[in-house]
Amino acid sequence: MKYIGNKAMRNKKILLLLLPFLLSGCDDGRIYPTDIDLSGDSGITVVMTGEISGSSDSYESGYSLVLAAFNESDDYAIVSKTVHDGSDSVELSNVSPKASTIELCLINSLRKRILTLSTVSVSASAGDRISFDVGKVDASHFSIMNNTIFGKSCVQCHGATGNAAAGLDLRTEEAYRMLVGTASSVEDGVLRVNPGDAASSTLWRVVATDVSESWKFDHSNLLTYDQVGFIENWINNLSND
Repeated sequence: MKYIGNKAMRNKKILLLLLPFLLSGCDDGRIYPTDIDLSGDSGITVVMTGEISGSSDSYESGYSLVLAAFNESDDYAIVSKTVHDGSDSVELSNVSPKASTIELCLINSLRKRILTLSTVSVSASAGDRISFDVGKVDASHFSIMNNTIFGKSCVQCHGATGNAAAGLDLRTEEAYRMLVGTASSVEDGVLRVNPGDAASSTLWRVVATDVSESWKFDHSNLLTYDQVGFIENWINNLSND
């Protein structure tokens, strides 16, 4: 019995000596998160194809033309990639399957979506790869404004039906000529667009202030804050050349 007791004591001492080494071998020093999504979702790859021009105009105005993913009801991109002129193929990787849309759009420095040029729904696309063809895109500042603002919110009253309210035709082929350096038909001594000065331009005043409140149609709530800012930016960056 004495021999067994001594052996047990020796084994206990050896175990106590080895315990720190055994414990350190089980801990590699890393902290593992507890909120890892183990649902099996993997990132989606989006391949956008198209012919892009005019994007440098947007960069100079403080915006970025990007391929981006958005969650539903959120204007801020969860992931994005800059699109340049001449890009015939742009790949956006690691897009969450929980994203709502993939868009070719303009964002500001905070990654907030300002205007969308083209979009595709993630839920409508099967698999882990989305092909997104945007065709031929003129991404210049005025072209974007013409297509996404005038074309959707203004042209119904200004040219589309054959009637141009206040003599202002905002159809694609007429808008620039009718705006830039042209006298306003509703404000005496004011230009519709005075290059470099939005505050003295009827176009900006109509959508940004209450100047049209007493007219047949009040334009002050026609556009979003970001759309008004985009118009202001365009006018202020125009030259008199």
